[in-house]
Amino acid sequence: MSAVEMRSIAEIEKSGQWWWWAEQKRSQRLDYLRKSVWKKGARGSGYNPGIKLDLERALLFTEAFKANEADSLRMRYAKALANVFDNITIFIQDNAQIMGYLGSRPHTIIWHPEILFLLNEDLYNDRTVIPDPEDENLAIIRELCDYWNPIGAGARIFNLVPPEEIVKLLTGVIGWGLPISRIGYATKQWDFMFRLGLEGIIAEIKERIAEAEEPIYNRVPEPDELVNYEKLEVWKSMIVVLEAVIRWANRYSRLARILAENFESDPQRKKELLRIAEVCEKVPAKPPEHLQESLQFDHFIQIACRYEACEGAWPCRPDYWHGPYYDRDVNQDKTLTKEEAIDLTGEFLIRCYEVGWFWLMLARDTLQGITGTWVWTLGGVNEDGTDACNDMTDCLLESARMVRVANPTFAFRYHPGVRMQTMRQVFECIRQGLGYPAMRNDPVLITNAMHWHGHPLKEARRWVHQACMSPCPDTKLGCQPFRMANATIIAAKAIEYALFDGYDNTLQMQFGPHTGDASKFESYEELHQAWYTQIKWMMDTLVKLTNGGRYMAQYLDPRPLLSGLYERCVEEGVDSSHPSERGNSWITFFAWMETGDSLAATKKLVFEEGKYTMPQLVEALRANWEGYEEMRMDFVRAPKWGNDDDYVDQVHIRCHQDVAKHSWEIKDPTGNPWPPLPENIAAYVTNATKVWALPNGRRLGDTLYDGGCSPGAGMDKKGPTAVLRSVAKIDHIGDIRATLLNQRLSPQQLQGEKGFNVWMSYIKTWAELGIDHVQFNMVDNETLKAAQKEPEKYPELIVRIAGYSAHFVDLNKKTQDTIIARHVQELGG
Repeated sequence: MSAVEMRSIAEIEKSGQWWWWAEQKRSQRLDYLRKSVWKKGARGSGYNPGIKLDLERALLFTEAFKANEADSLRMRYAKALANVFDNITIFIQDNAQIMGYLGSRPHTIIWHPEILFLLNEDLYNDRTVIPDPEDENLAIIRELCDYWNPIGAGARIFNLVPPEEIVKLLTGVIGWGLPISRIGYATKQWDFMFRLGLEGIIAEIKERIAEAEEPIYNRVPEPDELVNYEKLEVWKSMIVVLEAVIRWANRYSRLARILAENFESDPQRKKELLRIAEVCEKVPAKPPEHLQESLQFDHFIQIACRYEACEGAWPCRPDYWHGPYYDRDVNQDKTLTKEEAIDLTGEFLIRCYEVGWFWLMLARDTLQGITGTWVWTLGGVNEDGTDACNDMTDCLLESARMVRVANPTFAFRYHPGVRMQTMRQVFECIRQGLGYPAMRNDPVLITNAMHWHGHPLKEARRWVHQACMSPCPDTKLGCQPFRMANATIIAAKAIEYALFDGYDNTLQMQFGPHTGDASKFESYEELHQAWYTQIKWMMDTLVKLTNGGRYMAQYLDPRPLLSGLYERCVEEGVDSSHPSERGNSWITFFAWMETGDSLAATKKLVFEEGKYTMPQLVEALRANWEGYEEMRMDFVRAPKWGNDDDYVDQVHIRCHQDVAKHSWEIKDPTGNPWPPLPENIAAYVTNATKVWALPNGRRLGDTLYDGGCSPGAGMDKKGPTAVLRSVAKIDHIGDIRATLLNQRLSPQQLQGEKGFNVWMSYIKTWAELGIDHVQFNMVDNETLKAAQKEPEKYPELIVRIAGYSAHFVDLNKKTQDTIIARHVQELGG
């Protein structure tokens, strides 16, 4: 046993090395499961050693797709997916109680060749994940690529768009995201599924089919009944795949029973296997009644949907939906102890953490350390406005500290009536260095959902995170079925284009609209209007692509499984992408806060003080500030956001208001506006080489600001209260969909009861100021630098990036350095 392992828990708590504390506190079962998991998130942009491609899903899907050429595209997809569920290799891990794996072996990642030719070619050229025998499997991959590249979802969607627009999108310099249904995420409607189970949904679909067939088969249909022909195809495809999911779950039931009755000698494990067999025979076919059943139902559905698509987020509210089952088993019937519930919940988190698929290198770079932004929503209020926190909320928070996975992370819906025992659990997660939960201001975001998308109050209170940030109800007409955030722009490019007449200096070509020679601008208003023209063009370009992809997905990229899980789709006989929900669109703004700082510096130093001219500024920027270091430092020292300085803050606020105004002028397929949502993932690092020099003093290659409303690194000079006052000047209901605030706190300051009280005082101030988000890192620089030097000693050290958490050692050094560079705020001093 190592010296570290022999230390007392008291010593570990004092040192702040919470990963060792967790190892000693968790059960033997959880310790085994946590240590045996294969990490699927990329390390930098490459996969960890030992991670290999799983070809089974790709081969099984393709086999059935080819075998059913006479069917419609929708039915071919359904039968192909059913073939996967019926034939993919399954296994049961030692000590596991929750079944369902995305792939045929624990160390593998699956591949969706039917989605996108770019993904396929990335795989063929990434030899690190090709399984042995390499030459033989490369030949199989090449054959699959050649088959799918010209007919996949991406090719069909891209055929709708002029080539020039596709080229602009694929350069990645103005936006990020592909308007394809099978790349993204979808909110699940748990009240529908838990009420009926899949068998109940199938029965309802069959009733709809009988009703639709009567007029078209037994008499001359009316004109408005002819649509039933299309609906019948949708409903029948739903049944094909829903029945296959039930058979897939039953395969686990049979395997568990075979192991128990023929191979397992340990009486306790035999009992567990028989219970697993019962659970998998019951769910998801039937509604759950107990906690293990509800968690298993949930996990089966989430994994099944990821066999259908690359769902890169995991919208859910597990304490809300699993809380009643926890209460029944632990508090009422006492058939489950609290410790047993933690074991189940901890494994539930681990089962999510192990999910992985082969992903584009661009996505791996931007999501360093994780597979997707799996932010689970906790807390908040019930439909009647009462506190929704329950014992399952606390169980999830405690389990997170035991297993310390970087994915999923949590975001907590804070409101004034939240119970204090849960807030203490939230605080302990943050204090112990998880980087989560992020804090969300529930009253603000409920009102925000009503303002932008017209959700009724009761439904708005049911909101969950779509990915990192955007709230959306998990209701019949609220569930978001498509990643509308495919409309993601690199907002700082609008400043670059405004200063260079739409010319892109990184690509050396004309990209944006012509807005005039900035060296001849005689007033600040000319610069502002040039910027506004460019940002509107960027918004319109990405919205146009996403709207087209969203609307046409029901025909060109259907999802029969997801459609069968939505009440509205079952009732109406439509695909999940049919725009019949209430809508939840937003435009993600990466690299947004550079905008106001750049405009304010130019306004002050050029147009007000006259220290420099516009020709001088344009020339200095064209040179990437080389040879202009003294001038650059003047622009660096110009007023910056985050210091409660109205001069610069009001420039920012005007930009927010202008963009919000344009958001109402562009509509999504459901008729709702496209509000802005400023944030960042690791894009503030990966986009650094795409944004030219800016008037805030930044050079090409310097990292961008790391949040959505966060100050630039080291630019917040006046403490945490000044940061909050700047951020509070934004209208968090009317000007944005949401935004992201990164803060870094001192772990030493927040120890013990005093630390909790200081933090709670900060949270109350933040909430009263009407700010919708804040998230924290609470790891000192000494630990972070030690992890850089000896990463093998810090494999479980977690940090918050920007919208998600990751293990520090999985980040590239540039990203690590940006975490270290964040200013540590002292609270309550």
